[in-house]
Amino acid sequence: MAYLWPEDVLLAIESGQMSPLEAFRKLRELDNANLTNCDANSLHNGVEQRIENILNELDNLIGLAEVKKLVREIYAFIEIQKRRERERLNTEPMVLHMIFKGNPGTGKTTVARIMGKVFREMGVLSRGHLIEVERADLVGEYIGHTAQKTREQLKKAYGGILFIDEAYSLARGGEKDFGKEAIDCMVKPWKQISK
Repeated sequence: MAYLWPEDVLLAIESGQMSPLEAFRKLRELDNANLTNCDANSLHNGVEQRIENILNELDNLIGLAEVKKLVREIYAFIEIQKRRERERLNTEPMVLHMIFKGNPGTGKTTVARIMGKVFREMGVLSRGHLIEVERADLVGEYIGHTAQKTREQLKKAYGGILFIDEAYSLARGGEKDFGKEAIDCMVKPWKQISK
């Protein structure tokens, strides 16, 4: 089938005829064919080139083949959702929470930093920086202290990525542990946290 319009490509994704990654490439081809304004074309190509440079940084990491593929699929998914929004079609909500697991030194933090850069260039994040915290940065020593510490870290990470090293440690305490309070604080809507 010839895909001449963005709607054709989006319908092909919905029907399963095309993968999101293939659709993303086809939409880029359509964009490049349709752009006639040199300024718009150079602006578009500039962002695209910066994202490709960032993804090349990821590609230069040794191993991580599945992670590299997944990052590109996430990139394609976000682009397709943005396109659908521009075409006034239904979109999927973008919840980009992730869990990185692996042994120490396997590149979890490095990949998270790269994701922040990609998301910033795509306009998903305003700053794209990474704030790395651990249990001690979030959990307080007395009642009320945990919420305050957690809110401070969330405010620092606003517009970027909050990377919680060994996040499982927040849930391992007993009934009287304040780790659960930190989790509860993080899952509250942002309006309540920023007060």
